[in-house]
Amino acid sequence: MIQKTIIFIGVVLAMLSCSNNPKVKQRDATKDIAEEAATKAQNTEVIVHYMGWYSDEEAQGKKLRHWEHGYANTPIIGQYNSQSTATLVYHALLAWSAGIDAIAVNVKDQYDHDTATALFDVIDELDSISQGSFDLKYLMSYDDQGFDLEAPLDTTLVKMNDFKDHLMGRENYLYHNNHPLFFSFDYPKKFLTPKSFRTVIDTVFQTDKPYLIWNTFGEGEDVETFVDAFYPWVQPGGEWDAQGMNWGEGYLEYFYKHVNDFETPYDFVIGGVWPGFDDRKNTSWGGNRLISRQNGKVYDNTWNFIHHYNGGLPMKYVVLETWNDWNEGTEIEPSVEHGYKYLVQTIKNVNELKGSAIPENQSQFEKVKEIHDAIQINRDTISEVINISIQNFILQTKTKL
Repeated sequence: MIQKTIIFIGVVLAMLSCSNNPKVKQRDATKDIAEEAATKAQNTEVIVHYMGWYSDEEAQGKKLRHWEHGYANTPIIGQYNSQSTATLVYHALLAWSAGIDAIAVNVKDQYDHDTATALFDVIDELDSISQGSFDLKYLMSYDDQGFDLEAPLDTTLVKMNDFKDHLMGRENYLYHNNHPLFFSFDYPKKFLTPKSFRTVIDTVFQTDKPYLIWNTFGEGEDVETFVDAFYPWVQPGGEWDAQGMNWGEGYLEYFYKHVNDFETPYDFVIGGVWPGFDDRKNTSWGGNRLISRQNGKVYDNTWNFIHHYNGGLPMKYVVLETWNDWNEGTEIEPSVEHGYKYLVQTIKNVNELKGSAIPENQSQFEKVKEIHDAIQINRDTISEVINISIQNFILQTKTKL
């Protein structure tokens, strides 16, 4: 995805009403803080942004889809096909065992859509064979490049109708207050404005309208009137530093402050974290840009904004950016270069966020790798023996989550 510098427009701070009940004022401050932390831990869910656009040498049609563009690091399982059963089971089990609550699949074209459907099927099957112990959710993140450039917005209407008829009603789709979550990834030269997107949503949905989640505000247009929430995206927030030391600290400070300043009464804000960025080997849309990972420091630094967030809007969700955008070097999926490091760091931060006690080691991830290899050897098919192994893994891991 093309990164961008986002221009913000600050408006009047929305004031929180204070209770006039004297009993509230007399409550112990320490108790208030503890209760607030407990509520936050229970209510914040972790979503990972997922790319489903890869294929391998064995795939029919376009081989090495997206791998051919170049990538900063190498998957520990090698170049893979996003639509293979081994890959999808591997990714779903890894994410779930790292404490991730949901996977948001980036969808731009039909290939991405097919991958999303295949991943949803796998998650549903894992949920079924584990008798509900595998509680990973999924959702859509529509890439703006896949929408119309101009009216009559016909392809957008087709896609939104497909979303309504075939995706949002699935058992494990992620909902908030009875409304499906629906991310949009917006670009500077956008194909679909927030106003146009809202027009399409209002046309397609009479009830149960999805929450439209947007990643920019400002840019000289009215955004906040038409969307339901915002999330930050990987960027330095200014000039790219040749050494990669500008990791986005100023941008995140600005985002979390100003997202709470809008007059529109939003229900929540969404946080964003990332391990780094590196598109120097990307021969397609790469811009020789770098955010150095600093041996995991950047990932923890962006997570610290989540842990210390104190804005008026509740932070209901946190998005990990990304699971596997190898072309831009933002992946936390296990790699040859970093091993399972970033999944272990994810567990550490999820534990801090939620007060959970998931073991901060890689043993469960190594077991998932064995399951992947077994499915791959079995011609990308789950045999009865592998099925039992998956069931046992889920049930044993569930007791630790």
